Amino acid sequence: MNNPVRVRFAPSPTGFLHIGGIRTALFNYLFAKANSGQFILRLEDTDRERFVEEGVEQIIKSLDWIGLHPDEGVWYEQKPGEHGPYIQSQRLNHYKDYAQKLIDKGLAYYSQTIPEKIESLKAEAINERRPFVYKHSMEPTEAPASTRGMPIRLKVPDGKTMWKDEVRGEFESNHEIIDDFIIVKADGFPTYNFANVVDDHLMNISHVIRGDEFISSTAKHALLYDLLEFDRPAWVHLPSILGPDGKKKLSKRDGDVNVLEYKAKGYLPEAILNFLALLGWNDGTTQEVFSPEELINKFNIGRVQKSPAVFDVNRLDWMNGEYIRNKLSDEELIEHIKPYLPEAWLENMNYFKTVLALDKERIKRFDEAKYIMEIFFETPNVDKALLCKKDDIDTIKSWVSEVVKAIEPIDFEHDQVEKALRELAEKLDVQSGRLFYTLRVGLTGRTEAPGLFDIFVTLGKAESLKRLQSL
Repeated sequence: MNNPVRVRFAPSPTGFLHIGGIRTALFNYLFAKANSGQFILRLEDTDRERFVEEGVEQIIKSLDWIGLHPDEGVWYEQKPGEHGPYIQSQRLNHYKDYAQKLIDKGLAYYSQTIPEKIESLKAEAINERRPFVYKHSMEPTEAPASTRGMPIRLKVPDGKTMWKDEVRGEFESNHEIIDDFIIVKADGFPTYNFANVVDDHLMNISHVIRGDEFISSTAKHALLYDLLEFDRPAWVHLPSILGPDGKKKLSKRDGDVNVLEYKAKGYLPEAILNFLALLGWNDGTTQEVFSPEELINKFNIGRVQKSPAVFDVNRLDWMNGEYIRNKLSDEELIEHIKPYLPEAWLENMNYFKTVLALDKERIKRFDEAKYIMEIFFETPNVDKALLCKKDDIDTIKSWVSEVVKAIEPIDFEHDQVEKALRELAEKLDVQSGRLFYTLRVGLTGRTEAPGLFDIFVTLGKAESLKRLQSL
């Protein structure tokens, strides 16, 4: 296709934008930028019963935070473009005009059959164990006195429709199994199937990139393009995203939540985009961390996968940690984690930076920083069961007494502390791992913490001895 690349992300504000929607927006954005094209944001708000007013603002805020800014379309203010308005409820005249053209050509009709009758016909088909496909022949034969309040259906002709997916290849649908589907509802609003075809044509959309849940509808769209005498776009259906078990589609429980919840938890937008880009696409190498510029330069529709992608939040956390460690300066990291920390922790910035240097490798999300760092700011409550997991309390108390004697006289720096404690373990004839486990839990209340000798030195001699002697 030689037309300029124009793609659109067209969410429905029937709820908040979730992570799966961001993946669709990202693939559209990357394809547009990789081909010097245009990325358009359009809102499909014709489902008035499910419309959520605050959903519009959330969609825009989510895309803004993640860094997917449209070249044209809906934004805080309408972005310049020759094809607006970009909200479907403001485009009803277009749908009305094209529906009338289909009616005039005998390709669509006002449907007189009431919903109750359709339900009766469906029940009859179920009882007879045959598929239910609504056709014009089921309509009442008498002409209606008025078409007001009647939906408009497409009169699906005999034959077949073939269409091509740029990733999955050729598809074919027999019209015998396609309903005379509604294109304009009784309330005058278009259905998704009709509105998106009209809008994509009028907005010169060259490629429709969307989730694979729309594959079953694409034959209807292709048919509409042909009957309306529009040029078809290229279709690309992205692989579904599965939950961590790799068996069922990603759910809210597994991470398909309001995108701004990821912001609240302390994920970097660059890490989210990097992670999502690899859900259904790769560049053919083993590279895992990409800058936004690298993603644009390397993105190719031919590398989109057919098979489902698995959403692994542990992998996302790892990637976010990579960005925290390698992309942020200490000053930038402090600014990111400050909102999650008690203000008092930041009063002694030299001490705070020392602690951060120890814990930076372990922070994968900003909201984890408080838990990870608090062992250096708050006296821990030591679980006696955890402390005594390997040795009884009397043995531990005797060890602590010897530890106090060993470290009180030494210069409190890493090598001296390590030397003193290793010599003590040998003197006590106890494996160093057992002794160090006890000391780590005694100082922090945890089994997972930075290196033991770093903990001693960072806490300082007085605080270290105070914590051990309180066991």
